[in-house]
Amino acid sequence: MSTTNTPNLGIAIPVPGSAEPFLVTAYNSAITTLDGGVGFTVCTSSTRPAAPYTGQPIFETDTLVPYVWDGAAWQIAGGGGSITVSATAPAGPDDGDLWWNSTDGELYLYYNDGTSSQWVAAAGPSVTVAATAPTGYEGQLWLDSTDGSMYVYYTDPGGGSSSWIGAVSRSGGILQVVSTTKTDTFSSTSTSFVDITGLSATITPRSTSSKILVMASVASGNTGSQQYGFRFMRDATPIAVGDAAGSRTPVTIGAYFGGSNFDYHFSTLTSQILDTPSTTSSVTYKVQGNTNGSTLTINRNGADPDASTVRRAVSTITLMEVAG
Repeated sequence: MSTTNTPNLGIAIPVPGSAEPFLVTAYNSAITTLDGGVGFTVCTSSTRPAAPYTGQPIFETDTLVPYVWDGAAWQIAGGGGSITVSATAPAGPDDGDLWWNSTDGELYLYYNDGTSSQWVAAAGPSVTVAATAPTGYEGQLWLDSTDGSMYVYYTDPGGGSSSWIGAVSRSGGILQVVSTTKTDTFSSTSTSFVDITGLSATITPRSTSSKILVMASVASGNTGSQQYGFRFMRDATPIAVGDAAGSRTPVTIGAYFGGSNFDYHFSTLTSQILDTPSTTSSVTYKVQGNTNGSTLTINRNGADPDASTVRRAVSTITLMEVAG
């Protein structure tokens, strides 16, 4: 009598058609059921058993995932969550599901912290290298590829706000620098404050606790023996100006050129202030100027004849974000 072996236990069973066929059929059926209940059936995702029994386990060689038949559908064996590979987070996840972000190569776990459910990095806080800040989660690190600065996403336990802060220094570290250099000239006869064209800079603070160090250097002159002054502006708000006192004009810095040859007087005025904008929206800082009736000039003197003995200069404004 010829026999064949079962795939898992290797039990020899008679080949149908041998003597006493009814006993052979019953024996083979019992042995096949016994053999099928031991270990996993090895298959592929396209060759799963056509008529599985409840509790039957399989292992797919193409997906490397074990499944078990629950009587109605194949479920991942072991009770764990599913793994999704995609560029975006899968919709309708369950606690314990895993998502491999094919864009950044990170593995995330769908997790309920008792208050809400969210995707969190399965390997803990990661480092994102990019020119712009990612959305951020507590403890994540971000390396700014534009300037090599390192930041950490941090929640202030006092105020409860979350933001990117300098990873090297919690307070006092320089987070970013923005600067504008004005090389052309400008003039004005306005007794009211007007913008010095081209002498402004815009910055977007990383945190509401940050301070902005505003530094300006203004090369200036005038025509006529008069006083003139400059003031710093944060958007439409004057900052770093003197106290009001009668009819006197509050300014950040000022000058007076008198005496002889005042049209040829030329100097560079500088000032700086540590401002607290308390925002993470973009802020524009600029310099405004006014005069008492003469002509205010920028980057040149008042006369400005075409001669090698006459100078032209530059004016600058620089913004530095300081971690709060």
